[in-house]
Amino acid sequence: MQLRSIVSGVAALALVAGFAVTASADERAKSEKELTIADVPAAVQAAIKQFAGSYAIEKITKDSEDNKVIYEASVKIGGAKQAVEVSADGTVLQTEKSVALKDTPSAVQAAIKKLAGTGSVDEIVEENAGGKKNYEAAVTIDGKKKEADIAPDGTIQAGEEKEEHKGNGQTDKD
Repeated sequence: MQLRSIVSGVAALALVAGFAVTASADERAKSEKELTIADVPAAVQAAIKQFAGSYAIEKITKDSEDNKVIYEASVKIGGAKQAVEVSADGTVLQTEKSVALKDTPSAVQAAIKKLAGTGSVDEIVEENAGGKKNYEAAVTIDGKKKEADIAPDGTIQAGEEKEEHKGNGQTDKD
């Protein structure tokens, strides 16, 4: 009889844990929603349209972080992937664009080459936030993906080097 109670208790616990994991994934999915330009406030529309110019807006998402609503729009401008993050009041928080290694400052180029070593450079994103420029580099070394945030002077930001394990999509801070 006691064994049956233990088995029932373990089964109930597993069921509750399963619901908790599903709820967590659902909450993350709910926090980011894909929208059209007509779905966002007028001030956000104006900021996104100004950023995109005559280029087509590929995707707009709405995300909630720390109780703040952030809209992100993706645009391909001149063949380069670009994005803009806008607050609900229309303030541009950050812009991002994919750049080639040759289009970064020489100190950044050296840092990325050192980071990649014998591996390959997958992508470099130039980020502009609050008037400050930063670079995010994604490299692959021996089949492992690695990312790092690099300042314009070539220093890798402390605590910002991340390694992604192939296959599971999780990242670890080095």
